Amino acid sequence: MSGTGKFKSKAGKPKVASGDHTPDQCNHQINGKFIHYKPKTAYEGKEMVLSIENCGTRSLLVPNRYPIDTPAILPKSEFDRLKQKAKVLTLEDRMRMLDEAEEEKNRAVMESTARKEELLRIQMPQKKGTGSKLESVESEAAKKNLYLLQRSQELIIEQDERVKQANGMILATKCRAIRNAQIAEKKLIERQLKEEEQRLDKMMEQQRQIKIRTEERKLEEEEYRKQRYVKEVMQQMKENELERLLEAEKIEEESRMLNKALIELQKEDEKREEERKQLQIKMRDEFKKANEETQQYRRLKAEEQRIADLRVQEFMRQKAERDDMIEKEKLLVKTAKEKEIARLRSMQEKSQDLQAALDELNALRAQEEKEREWREQEKEVALRKARIAKELEEARAKQVEDIRKTQARALARDEEDFKKVASVQHELHKKELEKLEKKKEAVERHRLELLKQINEKERERINYQQERFEDGKAQRMEFALKDKSVEDYLKNKIEKLRDSNVPDNYIKDIERQLKLAGKG
Repeated sequence: MSGTGKFKSKAGKPKVASGDHTPDQCNHQINGKFIHYKPKTAYEGKEMVLSIENCGTRSLLVPNRYPIDTPAILPKSEFDRLKQKAKVLTLEDRMRMLDEAEEEKNRAVMESTARKEELLRIQMPQKKGTGSKLESVESEAAKKNLYLLQRSQELIIEQDERVKQANGMILATKCRAIRNAQIAEKKLIERQLKEEEQRLDKMMEQQRQIKIRTEERKLEEEEYRKQRYVKEVMQQMKENELERLLEAEKIEEESRMLNKALIELQKEDEKREEERKQLQIKMRDEFKKANEETQQYRRLKAEEQRIADLRVQEFMRQKAERDDMIEKEKLLVKTAKEKEIARLRSMQEKSQDLQAALDELNALRAQEEKEREWREQEKEVALRKARIAKELEEARAKQVEDIRKTQARALARDEEDFKKVASVQHELHKKELEKLEKKKEAVERHRLELLKQINEKERERINYQQERFEDGKAQRMEFALKDKSVEDYLKNKIEKLRDSNVPDNYIKDIERQLKLAGKG
C-alpha cells in the first residue's frame, strides 16, 4: 500500500517537508499512508471474492469490520467554519445575540418609517394636472363607482313586486311578439314553399315533355336499327346456309374415312382377342399344374403332422406313468409321517398332564400369597382410616373454634362499620341540606334576575313602539320615493323596448296592463 500510494513530484518542483506546498509536492504520511492519496477505484486495497454463477461470474466485495483510517484534507474555510461551530454558547452569549437581533430589527423599522415619511413629504406638493395620468385614473374610478351604485340601485328596485310583475309582463309580451313573428315567418315560408313547389311542377312538366320527345326520337331510331338488323340477319342466314352445305359435305367425307378406320380397328381387336384367349388357355394349364403340386404338398404335410401327433401321444403316456409312480412314493412317505406324528403327539400329551399338575400347585401357592398380601393391605387401610378419622375430628373441633372466633370478630367489625356509616350518613345529610339551601337561594336570585330582564324588555318594547310611531312619517316619505324610482325604472324599461324595435301595439298593451295593475 505504501509503495502504490506514493506521489512523485513533477519536474522542476522540489519536494519540501513543511510550509506552503501543493498536494502533488506533499510527502507527509499518517500511519504509513500519504495524506493526499486518492485511490484510483473504489475497490483498491479491499478484499474481493470471485463468485461463479449460472449467468456468469461476479466480483463481490468482502465487508470489513474495521473503519477506514485514511485522513481527510479540509480547506481552511471549512476548518474555520467547523471551529466556529464548535464553540459552546453560554447564557450571556445567547442574551447578547438576542439583544443585537432586537436592536437590528428596531433599526430596520426606524429606517423604513423614515423612508415612508420622506416619500409622503415628497408626494405632498404634487398636484394633478389636466390630462394627467392621475386624473384619468380617478375619473375611471369615479365612473366605475357610479356604475356600481346605479347597478346596486337597479338590483334593489328589481326586488320590488311591481317590477317583478312588470318584468313578467314584458317577458310574456316578448314571448308573444316572438311567437307571432315566428308564426308570420312560418306562413311566409309556407307560401314560399308553395310557390317553389309550383315552380318545380312547371319545371318537371317541361322536363317531362322534353323526355317524351326524346323517347319518340329514340323509338324512331330503334325502329330504323331493327330494320337494318333484319336485313343483316337475312344476309347472315344465307351465308350460314351455304356454310352448312359445305360443312355437311365435309362431315360426310369424314364419316367415310371414320368408318374405314373403325373397320381396321375392329380387325385389330379381333386379332388381340384371339391372342388373349390363347394366353388364357395357357395360363389355365399352368394353374392346373400348380394346383396338383399344391395338393401333393398338402398330403405330405398331413402325413408329417400325423407322425408328430403319434410321437406326442407316446410322450404323454410315458409322462403319465412317471406321475403315477411319483404319487405312490408320496403316499408312502405321507403314511410314515402320520405314524411318527401320532407317536410324538401321545408323548406330548403325557408330558402336558405332568405340567398341568405342577401349574395347579404353583397357582395354589400364588393364590395363598396374594390372599396374605391382601389381608396385610386391608389391615394397613383400616389403621390409616382410623388415624385419618381421628385427625379429622381434631381438625373439625379446631375449625368450629376458629369459626366462633371469626364470627365474634366479624360482629365487632360490623358494629364498628355501622357506626362509621351512620356518621358518614349524618354528614351527607347535613351537606344535602346545605346544598338545598344554596339551591333555593340561587333559584330566588334567578327569579329576581328574570323579573328584572322582563321589566327591561317591556321598557324597550314601549320605547320601540314610540320610535315606530315617530318614524311612520319618514317611512311614508321613503315609500313615496321608492314608488317614484320604481315608476321611473319601468318607464326606462319601456323606452328600452321601443329602442329594441318592439311593435307599438305590444308596448301599448304593456303600458295598459301596468296602469291597470297600478290602479288595482
